[in-house]
Amino acid sequence: MSSSLRSAFAGMALLALALGVGRFAFTPLLPLMQADGLSLVDGGWLASINNIGYMLGALACIALSLPQRPALRVAVALLALSTLSMGLTASLPLWMLCRFAAGVAAALLMVHGVAWCMARLRTKRRAGLESLLFSGPGIGIAVTGVLVATIPGAPMSAARWWLAFGALTACIAVPLWRPLAASEAAPTKAAAAGTTQRGTPWSLVFIYALLGFSYIIPATFLPLIADTRLHMPALREWFWPLYGVAAVLTTWLAGALPSPRSNYAGLALCLLSQLLGIVLCLYRPQLDSLLLGTVLLGAMSMPSVMFTMREANRVAGHHPTRLIGALTVAFGIGQIAGPMVAATLATRHQGFDAPLELAALATAIALVTALAAVRRRSLRPADNKVSGAARAASALRKGATPWRLRL
Repeated sequence: MSSSLRSAFAGMALLALALGVGRFAFTPLLPLMQADGLSLVDGGWLASINNIGYMLGALACIALSLPQRPALRVAVALLALSTLSMGLTASLPLWMLCRFAAGVAAALLMVHGVAWCMARLRTKRRAGLESLLFSGPGIGIAVTGVLVATIPGAPMSAARWWLAFGALTACIAVPLWRPLAASEAAPTKAAAAGTTQRGTPWSLVFIYALLGFSYIIPATFLPLIADTRLHMPALREWFWPLYGVAAVLTTWLAGALPSPRSNYAGLALCLLSQLLGIVLCLYRPQLDSLLLGTVLLGAMSMPSVMFTMREANRVAGHHPTRLIGALTVAFGIGQIAGPMVAATLATRHQGFDAPLELAALATAIALVTALAAVRRRSLRPADNKVSGAARAASALRKGATPWRLRL
């Protein structure tokens, strides 16, 4: 196996742990934890405290010059410990502490894992393997979801599942330990192929923040939404692994197909998919609509991250860690607000219609912003041609010969 492929698989595993365990193992386990007495509001707070940890972990990546490989090693160890601890206590305050620590670990894995792996792939001129990297979260979501769905009931309580996921994280950490100790290759022109620009792309940050808010509502409560719509508890756990499988397949497909004309165009397609998925879950509470809505929601989740991180690398060149951290902070702010608002609205209105309507509105605003960015980008080539023609005319007037006319 080539070193590039090993790096892509290592990055995929890091992101699978970050989101599949550190963030979203909670989603399929929430119904089991509710059966043990956890309220919906407390579940929303557990999701939000995890998001707060995620945001603060991303802020640490911006404020501190953390070395990548030691940060990734510490994050994997912290994630394994905090996940195991979830199964060793039934105290809500301790659960909140564990989910906070898991959020911090997930942010370190996401920010440094993406920057570390993308730099190595671009150094080797293997940017095409990025789709393998970004399929990691979908694989993590699918694996944890399928495991919970296939072994339901008394044999595996929520506590036992937390212990199992903690042990799984520790087992995956073992083969990752050596790759994370490998020496970094010196930066090359290929790694710095992105165009470094000054300033922060605020439209991208705004879109990513709205995306964090809008997607986290169905992502956190999807099994409960399916249960309240269909009243079929035997099926509710299968919606989450379906979400993960859709995320994996569309990420691979996005890597195999020709790239869209801009990363914003790719983001716009992802946001349109999310909007359609939310609308189907909201206004057509039937099995086929919920299945299609789940596929549409999952289909956009990881490609949207991939297009965002590609744009960050394009803007920041070969030093994207701080911009990736800033984007992750914006995403985290949206994710902190989402579960708390959704759980409060769902409890007050006795259903998930109001949270889903709010998620749809945020998605629509993000979609309009992305389309505006696409339009601005499409106008630039024409502007450049005009300015280029003006410079050529000026050169002719001054007696110079444009390079096109030189023999």
